Amino acid sequence: MSGDTRLLSVRAVRWLDVGVVLWIVVWAVLGVLIWTDIRAQSQLSDDVIKVGTAVRSTGEALGVVGSLPLVGDRIGEFAGEIETMGAEVEASGQDSRAGILRTAVIAGLGVGILPAALVLFLYLPVRLRWRRYVGAVAEALPGAAGDAAFEQYLARRAADALPWDRLRAISPDPWADIAAGEFRALADAELARLGLERP
Repeated sequence: MSGDTRLLSVRAVRWLDVGVVLWIVVWAVLGVLIWTDIRAQSQLSDDVIKVGTAVRSTGEALGVVGSLPLVGDRIGEFAGEIETMGAEVEASGQDSRAGILRTAVIAGLGVGILPAALVLFLYLPVRLRWRRYVGAVAEALPGAAGDAAFEQYLARRAADALPWDRLRAISPDPWADIAAGEFRALADAELARLGLERP
């Protein structure tokens, strides 16, 4: 893969960078939207909790009435059942709310992070290798002025990496130029491909 990495031009890397950033932004926005939408469903659980609280309060109130001597125990038993039912509904609503919020977080993170992480996992090594290659050429450039071996290296890289029409625009026979020791035009084309300039 390192050979393929060196074939990338600065223009191609910039487009890939833009594509990766857009990919990450799109998935992050989708993750936030999904999280927000699922989290909004917890309003239903809040309503269930309110109903459960109201039913439990009704049972408590009936329990007070059931404790009156003339009304009887029958209302007291009924009040206890209503209070228990209200507490169960309230607990169910709280469990449901917790589950919805947990699902919102998991879905939001899953949609927002996993696709972005996968692309970064695949792209970052390639990008870093390319950056190291360009950095090595840029670092060698000031000290390699007039070095025929360095110029030949750049010319050969240009012959390997540039498309045919660009090579022909530089020289009718690039390999003959390299064999004849005429490296400058091809070396300059390779530097331009990498986004570098001679000092």
